[in-house]
Amino acid sequence: MTVHMEDVYREYKSLLFSLAYRMTGSVTEAEDIVQDTFLALAGTEIQDIHHVKSYLCKAVTNRCLDVLKSARWKREQYVGEWLPEPMLDASETNDPLQTVIAEEAVSYGLLVLLEKLPSTLRAVFVLRTALDYEYSEIAAMLGMTEVNCRKKFSLARKKLAEAGYQAIVPQPSRTSSLVEQLMQAISKSDAKSLIGLLTKDAVFVSDGGGKVRAAIHPIFSDERITAFWMGVWPRWASHATMQIRSINGQDGIAVYSEGQLKTIMQITMNEEDRIARLYMMVNPDKLAHLQKENG
Repeated sequence: MTVHMEDVYREYKSLLFSLAYRMTGSVTEAEDIVQDTFLALAGTEIQDIHHVKSYLCKAVTNRCLDVLKSARWKREQYVGEWLPEPMLDASETNDPLQTVIAEEAVSYGLLVLLEKLPSTLRAVFVLRTALDYEYSEIAAMLGMTEVNCRKKFSLARKKLAEAGYQAIVPQPSRTSSLVEQLMQAISKSDAKSLIGLLTKDAVFVSDGGGKVRAAIHPIFSDERITAFWMGVWPRWASHATMQIRSINGQDGIAVYSEGQLKTIMQITMNEEDRIARLYMMVNPDKLAHLQKENG
């Protein structure tokens, strides 16, 4: 049976994007990696490739590892905290490419934690959990033994668990309610309500990338986070509005000013339905792809 490039592209584009997005935490990088992979495939006889999916996943994974090596230097020079690029779910856009992200709930909190893993551990974890590859297949892709592959997966899972991985699994209905309450508390400058939504040891991380004003370091504790918002929102209120949007598999908050998206906020919650982590993306470079989707 003849295999056409167009058919391969349609069948695997979303899957490969999902893989690259998990690996890099960047929508832009993921799109470029997938595009480059298919451009390289154009010079290959597809008929001679016995396992096209594995071939493409291996190619994308290796490109991601190369990008991460170069990106590591960039991120060491990054101003403030580096956060992954948020992405609107398929229900929010007309882009079928993003359907896989919504279906698989690539939670923002998990993307943040994956960024903390060494790139090889991240690759093993993503290939195993997201694409359900066997250890022998992952080992072949990454050029390691199956035993080593199993050890790396175990280590990756241990590190994620220590960082609170179990607490960041999205709970759509519970998260939606909490996000709605958060938006109301901030918009009304209701300090009592806001502090009641946060865990005592809550952490607030913002990413401005040196492009706009943002907290360079994380803000710790419910009281300090509340104080931050009680100082910031009154200055924003006259020209900014908030909306709840579906982002990375769960509800989040988008802040608009003069029709332009200025901020995306996402939360992770604990088992008591309180906010443990609050992430705020204000770097305009990392919001540019969302401006296009809204445009």
